[in-house]
Parts: sequence; C-alpha cells; structure tokens
Amino acid sequence: IDDYDVRLLPEIEGIAEGAAVQAEDILVLNVRTEVMFGMASGECTALCTRATDREDAHVLLAQNWDWHPGARETCVLLVEAPHDGPPFVTLVEAGLLAKCGMNERGIGLAATALTSTLDRGEPGVPFHAILRRILTSDSFDEAVDAVLAPTRASSGNFLLASRDGRAADLEAAPGGPDEVHRSDGTRLAHANHFLRPSRGGFKDLERFDDASTSVSRQAAADTWVSATDERSIDDLLGVLRDHSATVCQHADGSGPPETEIETVAAIAMDLTGGSLWVTEGHPCTAAAERFELSSLVAHAA
Repeated sequence: IDDYDVRLLPEIEGIAEGAAVQAEDILVLNVRTEVMFGMASGECTALCTRATDREDAHVLLAQNWDWHPGARETCVLLVEAPHDGPPFVTLVEAGLLAKCGMNERGIGLAATALTSTLDRGEPGVPFHAILRRILTSDSFDEAVDAVLAPTRASSGNFLLASRDGRAADLEAAPGGPDEVHRSDGTRLAHANHFLRPSRGGFKDLERFDDASTSVSRQAAADTWVSATDERSIDDLLGVLRDHSATVCQHADGSGPPETEIETVAAIAMDLTGGSLWVTEGHPCTAAAERFELSSLVAHAA
C-alpha cells in the first residue's frame, strides 16, 4: 500500500485515532475484499451517460450500492480537502478510504465488485486503496493510471468519467495492465459479472452463482444507456429504482444476516455541474438529497 500511495497508511492511522480503535482494525476493514477473496460479491449496478448527445452536454454518473443491510447504519458522505490533492466527496462506509464519488477536478467514480478464479489472495494493492487514489487524481488520465499501474490484489470494476466528456469502464482482474479490459464511450454500464472475453485459466465466479441478478441488471442498464436520447438525473435515479430487473434490491429476511444483500444507498452525480444526489436506503422509497460539491468542500476546509 505504501509503495502505491504514501498518503494511505497515514490516513488509515488517522481514521483509527479518530475512532479510538487500533490502526490494524481499520487496515483490515480496507482489505476486506482481499481477505474475503472468492466469496460472492455485492450486487451493485453502475451507469454513465451524457444528458444529450451534444458535446457540451453534462456528464452523468450513478450507481446503487448493494451490500449487507446492517451496512446502511455505517454509511457516511465523506468530504476531504487534502493539502496535496483535489478535494473530493465519497459515499462510503465509515472507516473505508473511499467508495463511489467525485472530486473537484470533475473526476467521477462508480465501483462494482467482481470475483473470479484469479482471486486467490495474492499480494497486491487493495481495491479500496485504488478507489481512494482515483478520487485524489488531478486528471482523467491519472485516474485511469491509478487502476492500470499497480499490481492489483483483487478483481473489481471501475467506471470512470470526467466533466470534459471522457469516460471509460475498466474491468480488472488481479494483476497488472494485461488483466484490465477497457471500454471507452459516453454510454457505459456495469453490474457484477465480467464482460471481457473468456480465456483459459479464467472463470467468472459470479456467472456460476444461481442467486446472482447481475446478468438481468446488466441487460436493463445497457438497454437504458443505449436507447435513451435525452437523459437527466431523475432518469438515472429512475433506473436505480427499477425492480423489474432487481436493480433496486430488497432483502427478504429469509437467510442469515451475513448472506442478505440489498440496496443500502444510491448516488447520482452531475460531474459537469458539480452536484450529487444521495439516498439513504432504497432509492425507490428514500428521497434523493442534493448536495453541491463546492459547498461540501467549503464546510470541510
């Protein structure tokens, strides 16, 4: 972690000090994806589009965050103004370095979990460390490099966008740049299974999970981003509320709490306008609260 970004371990130590816990506890929390390698991933859905097909149209990015129901109580909107990078906001569980969010340079991030037979617990840079590095990037190219440059310890999908109109989906397995499948464009979507071409020695574990809804959610998201000519934040939130393809997920309480997955929060971002909308809980029932990045940063400074 320290070789990847020298700012991260001091940040972890600072979080621990503020929470009055051991730094090792916060470190373990931030490497949970790697500690739990091979287990079922969360069921998140991410989308990126532009309001219209005009070159000056606003760039929009959104996702549902699906995880264990108890995580809802730990969700925070974290705002940071580091002295050596752009201010940013991230919707995250308390104690984590970062999750989905945007920064003052107009870089946006939506992240979804993936798992494959290449996830063997090998040493590398953790998923959440990469998320943090993306949000402290000064440019779109730097954000992309945050994914490509390191030897990653786990699989994950990084949907990146910039207010200048560029966007890319980086579908990454453990390893270096050769294990990243990149898709560029302004209409992108990703759920929790790999879209990359299959090859020998690689198996997508999500596709073999009978309980997974990833394929249906991917189809619904792809249909929306490709078929709609004019798009708005309300439209994006409408997709995140969808139940027909289980984009908005509800736990039924039939299994142990540690196996239940539901939508605990949703976020939609206008990278061009510097605004974001967040729901605390299911987007189908919770009102989306609007925030301005500039105001959040001003209060955090």
